[in-house]
Amino acid sequence: MSFGLGAGPAEALGPGLLISLCATWGRPVRYAVGALFALTGLAAPPAACRAQRASVPGTAAPAGAAVAQPECT
Repeated sequence: MSFGLGAGPAEALGPGLLISLCATWGRPVRYAVGALFALTGLAAPPAACRAQRASVPGTAAPAGAAVAQPECT
């Protein structure tokens, strides 16, 4: 069990690594990172709908919580 122990180092080292890669390798890395972000943005709504369909009944957010619901078809 990992208990999310990699999140802290990833958040600490990730931005510096990304900046150094973009500064060192230039435009190709910027295009690759942009494409990765675009693909992630396109994949997020279908993933949210799939997770919503697979969720366990009775585990909804507490009353009064502002939760954005994806428009699933």
